[in-house]
Amino acid sequence: MYTRHICVSAKEKIADITPENSELSAMLGEFAEVCAAEGREAVALREKNGSKYFSAGLYCGFACLTDGTLIEILPPVGKTPEYARNVLCAEFSRRCGFRFDPNDKYSAANFFEYFTSVFAGETMKIIKSGVLSTYTSREENMTSVQGTILFAENIRRNLVHCERLYVRHDVFTPDRAENRIIKAAAAKLCKLTANPHSSHLLREALSYLDEVTVPRSMTAEFGRCINTRNTRKYSTILSICRMLFDRGEGTSFSGKYISCAQFYRMNSAAKQ
Repeated sequence: MYTRHICVSAKEKIADITPENSELSAMLGEFAEVCAAEGREAVALREKNGSKYFSAGLYCGFACLTDGTLIEILPPVGKTPEYARNVLCAEFSRRCGFRFDPNDKYSAANFFEYFTSVFAGETMKIIKSGVLSTYTSREENMTSVQGTILFAENIRRNLVHCERLYVRHDVFTPDRAENRIIKAAAAKLCKLTANPHSSHLLREALSYLDEVTVPRSMTAEFGRCINTRNTRKYSTILSICRMLFDRGEGTSFSGKYISCAQFYRMNSAAKQ
C-alpha cells in the first residue's frame, strides 16, 4: 500500500536530488537508468543551473515504488489535474476495451486507483457470471478407482499400502490459464491499493480463485489463452493483465524499486 502520492504533469519536475530525498532519489535514479536503457523515457535525470532533479517524460501513468511512494504522471492537457486524469483514464479504457465514464468516482483519486478499480470490477463480473473451467489430467493416490490405474507406478508406490491405488483421471477445474493470470494480477494489485472497496473485491476474488494455482511463467500462460466464444467475456480483463505483465504490450515498466508501473506514450495529448 502506498503512503505518499506525488502527482505531476509530463515534463514537470518530480523531485530534486537533495540529502532529504536520498532514498527517493536512489529509487528514481535506478528507474531513470532502466527507462534510458529501454529508450522509454518515463522518468529522467536532468540538470538546470547546477542543480540535478528528476523529471517526468512524455509517458503518462503511474509507478508504485517499494518505499510506498506512488508517482502519477498526467498528460499536460486542460486546466485542472482532474481533467488531465480523465484523459489518461479514458486512454487506458480505450486500450483495454472498457467503457469510460467521466463521472466515475474512482478516477478522481488517482490513475492507479482507477486502474485497480476497473480490474477489480471486471474480475468480479467474471466470477459472478461463472469462471470457466477445463478438464485436466491428474495422477494421484486414491482409495477408490477413478479413471485408469497406472499399474507400474501403483506397485512402486503402494506395495505396502494395498488400500490405495495410483490412478490417472480427469478433473473439471477452474485451474486454467486465464484464471491463473487473473489471480496473479489480483494478488499484485491487492497489496498496493489503498482503496478499501477495491481491496475488498480483490480479496474476495482471490478467495474464489483459491483452487487456481499461481502461474510460473506469465509468457507461457498468455500463450495458453484461447480466443473462443466462451472466453469472450475475459477480453477486457486479459487486456489489462497483458498491460501489467506482457512486456510486448509496451506499457509495463520494471525496476529494482518498482512494485508496479504502467505508462502510455501520449504524443497527441502532449501537443494539446
